[in-house]
Amino acid sequence: MSDSTYQGKVYRKQGGDELIVANGGKLTVESGGAIDASAGTTTLAAGAVALTKISATGIKCLAAAGKNGAGAIALSGAAIGDRLVAAFGAPTAGGALEVKVPGTDFEAAVTVADQIQQASASNLSANTYVFILIPAAA
Repeated sequence: MSDSTYQGKVYRKQGGDELIVANGGKLTVESGGAIDASAGTTTLAAGAVALTKISATGIKCLAAAGKNGAGAIALSGAAIGDRLVAAFGAPTAGGALEVKVPGTDFEAAVTVADQIQQASASNLSANTYVFILIPAAA
């Protein structure tokens, strides 16, 4: 006789074409395993994916002046592999805040310790930029 009080949280829907993970259930992919969604469209519910949290102490906020043309900008504290999330600049004499595009105006990831490369050939020397970096390990 089956146990009618048993309520599985992971089960195959009647008909066998859908796997259900109910509230409190869990799907575990073991080492070496994978979920391959390349054969179709993948749709995730809002809040369905948990990402690694980045400690506030891991985020780097470093400042340096832009330069006239592409090239290296000294940025003490930047480490190779740090990823540029945002670059905000303000003219030293006052004016509108500028937002620059990582990978377009400045390199998307630091390639030289204590430097960031200005990719833009524009004259950005009148601005001081705040660079928001996330460490490569995060």
